[in-house]
Amino acid sequence: MLQSVADFIKTFLIPGSFSFLLLGLTFGVLLSRGPKRSRKLAVPLLTALAILYWLESLPVVADVLGTRFYAADARPKSPGELSGAHAIVVLGAGAWSYGPATQRVTVPQEQTIFNAFEGARLSHLMSDRLPVIASGGVVSADAEEDTEAALLRALLIRGGVPAERVLLESDSRTTREQVLNVVPMLKQHGWDPFILIAPAVQLPRAAAGFAAQGVHPIGAAAPFRPPHHYSPVEQWLPDPAVLHVSERAAYDYLAWFYYWMRGWLRR
Repeated sequence: MLQSVADFIKTFLIPGSFSFLLLGLTFGVLLSRGPKRSRKLAVPLLTALAILYWLESLPVVADVLGTRFYAADARPKSPGELSGAHAIVVLGAGAWSYGPATQRVTVPQEQTIFNAFEGARLSHLMSDRLPVIASGGVVSADAEEDTEAALLRALLIRGGVPAERVLLESDSRTTREQVLNVVPMLKQHGWDPFILIAPAVQLPRAAAGFAAQGVHPIGAAAPFRPPHHYSPVEQWLPDPAVLHVSERAAYDYLAWFYYWMRGWLRR
């Protein structure tokens, strides 16, 4: 029951998503056409929805949300901060599958690309001596051969990581499953502590999940959107490109609460 509620929220009730906007607008219009008491609620609801989406589309707001209100968490890691690591774990962050049912093409989402290239950068920083685990399962029931792990592997190799250094974990479809599937690989080989790569907003949840399983991640945040130097004025102007950052941040804040409620972030 709890999982069904979580799936519904994930699909329809993430602030910043199209479905959340559509549901909010529909509900507001229905209120405006209802009894006098409900009509009084329509304008405040629609006003709040408009303000929410204006704020979430501002680069200055998206940057704060994307770094969990602490920009230092998103800075690149130095070799000294990574000393002692025995492996690198790169988490997949989504992909899209296109084409007819008999012939699908799967492409990584933007955050998956950022995660992979940060993994490649850190691999080079550690002299390419560490194994790299690419984690992520099937992204579409119609494309069973295309996993996030396979996409990550191709990107890591493109980024210069030796192919023989890349291991695949291809069964997980959620952060929770990534934790449960990757931890046995780490323990089997004695790869602990290890570098964990995810966007800054997801990293605390993922790291806490791994730590709850008795391993010791060293968090390394991947960029959460393409580098863009906004002017002081542009920081306060709506940009549809950054709305997805705010949506992803809202998703991770809700996911953190869900994981905490399920006891997945503590031993």
